[in-house]
Order: sequence, then structure tokens, then C-alpha cells
Amino acid sequence: MHRLLVVARSLAEGLVRSLVLLALTGLVPGLWAAAAFYFLHLTGSAIGTFWCVFGVAVPTLVVATRPLCRAVRSLVQRWTGTPIPDAYRPLVPVTRMATGYWWNGYDYQRFRWISLLHRWILTRVRDPASWRDMLWILTAPFTVGVPAATPLALIAAGAAAAVTPGLLPSPAPGAFTVTATATATVLSMALGTALLPAGWRLAVPVARRFLGPSALALFATRIESLVQGRADLTQAQEAELRRIERDLHDGAQARLVSIGLTLSAAERLVDTDPEEAKALLRQTRATSLAALRELRELAQGIVPPVLVERGLVDAIRALALDSPVRAVVRSTLDHRLETPIESSLYFATAELVTNAVKHSHGSAIDITIDRTRRGVAIAVTDDGHGGARPGAGSGLAGLETRLNAFDGDLRIDSPPGGPTRVTVEVPCASS
Repeated sequence: MHRLLVVARSLAEGLVRSLVLLALTGLVPGLWAAAAFYFLHLTGSAIGTFWCVFGVAVPTLVVATRPLCRAVRSLVQRWTGTPIPDAYRPLVPVTRMATGYWWNGYDYQRFRWISLLHRWILTRVRDPASWRDMLWILTAPFTVGVPAATPLALIAAGAAAAVTPGLLPSPAPGAFTVTATATATVLSMALGTALLPAGWRLAVPVARRFLGPSALALFATRIESLVQGRADLTQAQEAELRRIERDLHDGAQARLVSIGLTLSAAERLVDTDPEEAKALLRQTRATSLAALRELRELAQGIVPPVLVERGLVDAIRALALDSPVRAVVRSTLDHRLETPIESSLYFATAELVTNAVKHSHGSAIDITIDRTRRGVAIAVTDDGHGGARPGAGSGLAGLETRLNAFDGDLRIDSPPGGPTRVTVEVPCASS
């Protein structure tokens, strides 16, 4: 019974999806055909009809292409779970210049509404993604509409033959006429029914080919992402250098100056008041120990010694031991990585552990370090209340920006109520 329900659902989905695709792919050609018949009847001239239909076709392509293609992208994602991102150029805001004219990214106009209208038209005429959408509109009736209509046509032909005797010809007149017609009817309906679950599926690769970003657009996006990542990394490095300079100035440097002054005072008192000089020397020793501790903490924030000496896995284990929340580390990594990669992964893990301690209110943290086909992935999981997302004050947005400089990825799975699992992955090779 369950299998019959699954088959019935598949057939119903195929029927509905084929009808929807047939309507979407046939809308524009149907409008053109209707315009052609109307103008042919109105003008009685083929040349006049051609120019009239041309005057309808061009505005139709400009106006209807994007909404139809957006609908197809949305349907493909809903039906298959595979998103097809568009590659439209971002709109430039219409800005009033000092001259009083309005700039829309393409030209200057005296009035704002004219500038908006020009921007709307030019984005659909000059954007390469819009031309790919128009190409889909022109080819979809054959590449998508015909496969979607085939099972429907077979079922309709079989049903028409069943209710209209003699509609389907038999191979020879005589006693076998009814039998041949019935056989052809059954075969037509059976074949159409069998093709229903598959007739609409050709729309998926066609949509990916024409409605998704082109290879050139993906390449340009990739270059832009890398350039932005390098710029963000440079800014982060400058901020880190300023922090180190400030910590040295306010901490260790101030203590060293204090040590020098104290030693000068002790030198003056060593002959006249030895006890006071000894007290100043004891104070100097305490100050030097504090300065040494601050320098060690500063060095730990730059590159932890355990990371340099023992590698990423042991450094993260040491990090887990210092965590106020119980943390477990599991690793399948048995090789050292390049030093910049290890440093990036270590500080990313430290940031995630800090977020888990501060924001999740959980009782345990699980850290896994695994080799992947792409490189190395570290997943930090906590049993807190969930709801983590970039931009929520957790530092995840900044972490994602720093990972982009290494072509890394940040994946967040944090449903409300928990648990939260954040994975960082960086492409690399073992050293």
C-alpha cells in the first residue's frame, strides 16, 4: 500500500510539474503566436505582421524574461533542493550629483524617474545574465516544453482514442479493428504515465546551463572574493600590529621604565639607606616578573609556543584543557600543516571555543579535526541553546572574512534550541 502511494504521488507530481513547465515555457511563444494571428488578420500583410510581432516580441523579452526565469529558478530549487543562483549585476543606486543630474550607473538624466526608467531598461539590455535568460526563453519551448508535453500528449491521445472510437487507425480493417485501437490506446496511456515522473526533469540541467552564473561570472566572482579577502586580511594584520604596539606600550614598556627608575632610586639609597634600597630591589623584581608574564601572554597571542613546537592538534588540546567548559578533542590528522594554515585554524578554533563558552551556555564542547578531500576541517560542537549566526555579536562574520583570505569556508548549523555546530575548512596539503 505504501509503495502504491509513493507511485501515485510521483505520478501526481510529474503531472503538475509538467503542466507548470508547459505553461511557463509556452507563455511567451503563445503570446507571439497570438499577436501574429491578430496582426495578420488586422493588416492582411505578412511584412506588416512581421514588424508588428517584432514590436511585441522585443518588449516581451525585456519585461517578462526576468520574472519567468526567477520563477523557474525557484521551482527547480523547490523540486530538487538544488539552488540556482542568478548572476545579475548589482543595481547602482540612483544618486543626485552636484550638477543636479541623476546618475544611475549608466548615464546622467535630468529627472529621477527618467534615470530609474533608464536603469531598469539598461540593466535588462546590457547585463550578460539577461541575455542568457532570453536565450533560455527562446530555447526552453523545445528543450523543456517538448519533453514536458510528451507524456501529457500521449495520455491525452490515449484518452481521446478511448472516448472517440476510430480516432487511432488500426493496422487493417476487420475483426481486429477494436482490438488494435484498444491496444494503441492502452500503450499510449501507459507510456505517457510511465514518462510522467521523468518528463519534467530535463528542465533542471537546462536551467543550470542557462539560468545559473556562467563560467566567466563565477571566475569574476572568485577573483573579487579573493581580492576582498586579501584586503580584509591586510586590515586585520594592521589592526593586530596596532594592538601589539599598544599592549607593549601600555604594559611591558611601562613596567621596564618603572624598573629603570626604581633601580636608579635604589642606586642612590644603597649607601645611605640600605633597607630602603633592598625594598626597592624587591619591588623591581616583582615588576620584572610581571613584565615577563605580560610578554609571555603577548607572545602567546601572536603564536603559541605549543603550536610551533608540537603542531595544530596538540595546540588545540592545550586550548581545550584551559577551557572553563569541558572540551573533548578528536583528531584524524597525523601530519603537520603549513605554518600559516596551522595558525589560522588554531585562532579560528580558539574564537569558536570562546563563542561557545560566552554565548551558548552549554556544558560540553566537542572539537573534531579531520582530513577532507579539500584540506582540513575543524568542527566545534556545543550543547547550548543554539541560534548562532554571523552578525549576532559572536565574531563569526570577522572569522569568515579571515578564512576567505585562505580560500576557507565557514559553515554554521545552529537551530534554535541547539546544538550548535560550526565547521571551518581550509584547503591545504600536509607538510
